[in-house]
Parts: sequence; structure tokens; C-alpha cells
Amino acid sequence: MKIEKIVLYNFGSYLGENIFDIAAQKPEEGSIVLIGGKNGAGKTTLFSGIKLCLYGYRAYGFQIANSQYKKEVKKFFNDVARYNMETSYFVEATLTMSNGQEDDIYILRREWNVLSVKPGEFEMFRLYKNSVELNEEEVADFENYLLNIIPPELFDMFFFDGEQIADYFLGDDGSEKVKNAFMILCGYDTFDILEKNFKRITYGKKKQADSSSDYLYYKDLKESLDRKLAELHILDKEKKEEIESCKVELSKIEKSYRLSGGILQEELTKKLLLIKEEERLREEKNTLLKRLANEVIPFIIVRDLLLKLERQIENEMDKQRMEILQDSLVRLLPGVMERVYKRLEWKDDKELTQIIMDEMEGEIKTEEVSKTENILRLSSDDNRYLRTVIAKYLGFNKADVEQTERDLKDSLRRTQQLRDEIDKCHVEGAEDYLRERQKLEERSNDALRKREEVLEDIQEKQKTYQEVEDSLKKAERKLDEELKNRSINSLSQKSIAFLTTLQQRLYSSEIRKVENLFMLKVGQLARKSNFVDKIYIDTMFNVHIYKRQKYHCQLIARKIGDLGVDGYIAEYGDIHCRSILTATNCTDLEGFVEKYTEKKAIVEGLQEIEKSRLSKGEKQVFIMALYWALVQLSNHEVPFIIDTPFARIDTEHRANITKNFFMDLRGQVFVFSTNEEIIGENYAVMKPVIKAKFILENMDNSCTTVRSNMYFGE
Repeated sequence: MKIEKIVLYNFGSYLGENIFDIAAQKPEEGSIVLIGGKNGAGKTTLFSGIKLCLYGYRAYGFQIANSQYKKEVKKFFNDVARYNMETSYFVEATLTMSNGQEDDIYILRREWNVLSVKPGEFEMFRLYKNSVELNEEEVADFENYLLNIIPPELFDMFFFDGEQIADYFLGDDGSEKVKNAFMILCGYDTFDILEKNFKRITYGKKKQADSSSDYLYYKDLKESLDRKLAELHILDKEKKEEIESCKVELSKIEKSYRLSGGILQEELTKKLLLIKEEERLREEKNTLLKRLANEVIPFIIVRDLLLKLERQIENEMDKQRMEILQDSLVRLLPGVMERVYKRLEWKDDKELTQIIMDEMEGEIKTEEVSKTENILRLSSDDNRYLRTVIAKYLGFNKADVEQTERDLKDSLRRTQQLRDEIDKCHVEGAEDYLRERQKLEERSNDALRKREEVLEDIQEKQKTYQEVEDSLKKAERKLDEELKNRSINSLSQKSIAFLTTLQQRLYSSEIRKVENLFMLKVGQLARKSNFVDKIYIDTMFNVHIYKRQKYHCQLIARKIGDLGVDGYIAEYGDIHCRSILTATNCTDLEGFVEKYTEKKAIVEGLQEIEKSRLSKGEKQVFIMALYWALVQLSNHEVPFIIDTPFARIDTEHRANITKNFFMDLRGQVFVFSTNEEIIGENYAVMKPVIKAKFILENMDNSCTTVRSNMYFGE
């Protein structure tokens, strides 16, 4: 399908008849229709006019041409024409559509009468095929065909508004829109219609509502839990990001306060107490040194005399013991020998006794001891005390004094450091700092509390989910058994189960195709070569993007130890975990923990990128790549109408998007550009494939002038 001509009559800023004759410029060349105009020139009005001409009230999501639709249309009536009492306003589009053998020419004319009273007379829609006006039934068939090619759910995809397309994919219902686009472009929306009809048949047979009802109940319940869990995981991520943001802000204000010399009163008091503690320590050390100087050092000076005194004491003790032993021998040995002789019945031999006494005396008597002069004559108690004192002084270690002196120097250094820190600090502004810190801590604690609630809710729902999944499997097995040899009701129930399985297989194949096409296109559009390393579209059609990051295996192992395997998977996602296991040749996370808890290693893995953190330009590149990948699924060649193409796109990305996006779309492409978008090099790149070009001018903000075969700078 191609648009060959557009006519606007008293529509918006277009006063009278304004013609965009596309086919007249280059009948057989190019695919791009370039329409330039400064802001307010009438580009968006033309954009709306084409959409309104093709779809009427459906363009605004209405089911019928009601009063609200009438109000929306009246906004486009030209003010000058209304002042001049003009009654006719219309938009006309000429299309060529192939019938399989040749092209048919259709003229669509949607006209409004400002003076109409009856709802049916306000809007008139006429359709001509090859110059012949079609009847009401033929018009209805054509409208149905047109809606089949571009259904209302896909209006925002084929009528691409660069300033609003981000909301289409990244809004609260973005995943639902991605799903709808995917289903319709692939032609799988028929499955939904079939499934609804099968369910209607099944639920209509109330008498036979048995295990099939259980299956459908648990299936719907499981899908509901899937959605709730996905929402909770998103909320969990948001709260986690809020907590991290608070931590960053806390760090930032604390760093700023510290850099300005700020210090809290309790920290100042702590430093003053540390100074007092150092002073007390030095006082103890100085007292110790004084005591050593008075009590110990004099004895250290006469160390040799102490050693001599110690030897004298020992010699006197030895001499005393020897004398006691000698006296004991003289007293005891004669009597002992006399008794020994008697027992042995020997003759008493005094000479032998004397010889033994002399020998024993010689054994115990040494020359040094015998020559010792008794000078001290100490008692036993005095002897022990004096030897203890001598040992104390002789055992004194000079290194202790040196260590004490070093301790004094270290204490003085620490005291000076503390005084310097105090001199550099102040407590001014501490109240504001503490107030801001308290706010951030309260916000962080609130987010933490809410996140804990979310995690508890996730845990509960995951438990319920497992129970529902088990029940669903049981119901499915039971349903399989009961569906044998059943009536149309059983066949419908079987068809539901079959459609579910078939859709999953078909979806998987087409989703992988979209992912591959996305990676191809994002590589062409993004200026960063590693902007995205992987995309994954899950079963709920949530789009996840990943980037390769380097990780320390030990840190991952510890994190798994803290969160547990299930907790870690819930926190970082299955894709991330699989990438880590693949990179480390591990089969599961338990094995990874066992292998890397004590082993240092760095590995590359996939980390999910939070789309909300992308810059405006990166978001637009992401959206355009996803958009392009999705529209490749369409089997129809239809026009793309793109308004404000470079909204949110920086200069560096524009060349890539011009070459690899607009020029790479299949079919006819209408590009509505300001004088700051498709210009210069971007225009030069696009020029060879331009089929037609127009300039819109609106000098007095009331009337737009259309200049054909012209563009900015020409």
C-alpha cells in the first residue's frame, strides 16, 4: 500500500485546498517522502489529517462517531474558514494497493459539515476504487481490510511520533503494547480469538464444568500471579535503586561537609577526650622513667659490684652448707660405721672409719668455698630477699626504657595530629547537615521497609505460585485423561491446551527473531559499540537488556552465601546467573560457590541494564531498534508516517539513524522534519532515496503554504 496524494481542505492551518502530490515528483523512484517545516508550520496537523482520513473515529480509540469524536474533529477546522462561514472541511488520500496482478487506485475522502445538527450528517466518508464509488457494504469491507493491515492497536507504531514513541514502549503498559504489536504483526492475535471462543464454549457447558474448569482457573490464576510477581520485582528494583540513591546522596553531603571542614560536636568532643587520654599516657610514662632513674639506674651503674655481691652470697651459702655437712659427718659417721661393723660381724676398725671420713670430706670440700671469707653472714630470709633484689636489677632491660621513650614521642605526634585536625575543623552548618542527613536516612529506611514488605510479598506469592503451578499440572494431566472421547466441549478444552503449547513454541521462535534483529539494528544505530550486549523478551513480553561486566568470583560466591541461591537468582536474574555459570564452566550456583569461595578469579557476565537509567538518546536508540525489529515481522508493506524523527536524539546518533533506520524500513516512509533535523549531511545521505519533498511555511500562524519539490536550503 502506498499513499500517492494527500489533499487538505480548510483543515487545521491549511486554508482552502492544499495538495501533496507525491506521485507527480518521481513516479518510479525512492521510498521516502520528506516534509519539512519549522515548528508550528503544520507538520503535526498533516500527520493527524492522514491518520484521521484513513481511520476516522477509530484513530482516537472511539467505538462509534460520538459527540466526543465530533469535538476532537472540530479542533482541526480552520479558524479563517469558519470566520468566512465555510461549511466544507475535508481530508482526501489517494492510495495504490496491489490486488495480486496489478495496482488498484483508491481515493478516500472524509468530509465534515460544521453546520450539521444530526450526528450522521456531520461526517461523510466516500471511497472510490479506480474512479468508481463503492457502496456501503464495499466500504465496510475495505475498512475491515485496512484495519486488518494496521489495527488500532498498532496506530502508534505506523504513525510514529518521535516525541511520544518512548511512552509507547516504556510506559506502564509497555510490555502489553509490545505483546499486542508482536501478536498482530505475526498474525498470532487469531490465537487469542480462538482461545476466547473455546473458553466461551467450555464455560457455556455448565453441566460439564469439571477438571477443565480447574485447569482454566489455575491457568488464569498462574498468569495473574505472573503479572503480580513481575510488578513486585519491578517495585523491588525501584526501592533498591531508591536505597542506593539515598546512600549516594548521604555520601555526597557528608563528603561536601567534610571537605568544607565540617565536624560534628560529638566528633570534636571525642578528639578532645583522645588528647586528654594521650596526656594521661605521657604522664604515666614520665612517672615510670623518673622512678627508673631514681631506683634502678644507680644499681645498673654498679652492675659489676652486684654480680660480685651475688657470687659472695652464693659462696657463703655453699660454705655454710659444707660446714654443716662436715659437722654432721664428724658426729654421725663413727656411730654409723660401728653399727655396720657389728652387723657384718667385723672387727671395729677406726682407721677405716677415718679414711672414709677423710674421703667424704674431700668430696664436699672445694678450694674456692673453703677460702671464702664470711663477710655478710646473712640470715636465710635476708639471703632470699637480697638475691631477689639483685636478680631484679640485673634482669632490667634497657630496651624497656627505649620503648617508653618511643611511646612518649608517638603520643606527642598523635596529640599534635589531633590538635591540627581540630584547628582545621568547625561545627558551623552541622545542624543543616544533620537535618539533611536525617531526611535521607528516613527516606532510605522507609524504602528499605517497603522493600522488605515487597520481598515478603514476593516470597509468599512465589510459594502460592508453586502451589498453583503444581495444581495446574495436576489439572492438566486430569484434563488430558478426560478429554479423550469427549464431545465438542472436550475438543474445545483440548484446543485451549494445544493452543497454549503451540503459541509458546511459535512465540519462542519469533521472539528470538526479534531479539536477533534488535541486536543487529542497535549495533547500527548506537554510537557505542558495547551499548547493549544482549536482549531478552520474557514470557510476559517484558524487554530486558544486558551489558557485559567483569565480576570478582569471590564476591559473587559471598553474595550467594548471604542471599541463598534462590535469593541471588531473584535479585540478579536468570540470564545473569546462566552467563556466570557458562563463563566458569559450572553446572549450578552451589558448584560455583564451592569452587570460588576461596579462589580469586575475574569473569565476564551479563548485568541487566535498568532502562530508566538510560539517557534520552540511548532510550530513543533502544526504542527505534526494538521498533524496527518488531515491524520486520509484518507481512504487509504499509506506509510509515514519522513525525519529529530526531526527538531526544543527539547529533552523534542522527547520522546512524538516518542511514540505518529511515532508509532501512520496508515500504513508503513519510518523514516530518524541522529545520534542525533532516538537514546537512543527514539530508545528503537520504537524498538518493527521496521520492518526494515538500516545504511547509506558516508566516502568520494562521495559514500554511505548501511548496512542492523543495526543501530547506533549496
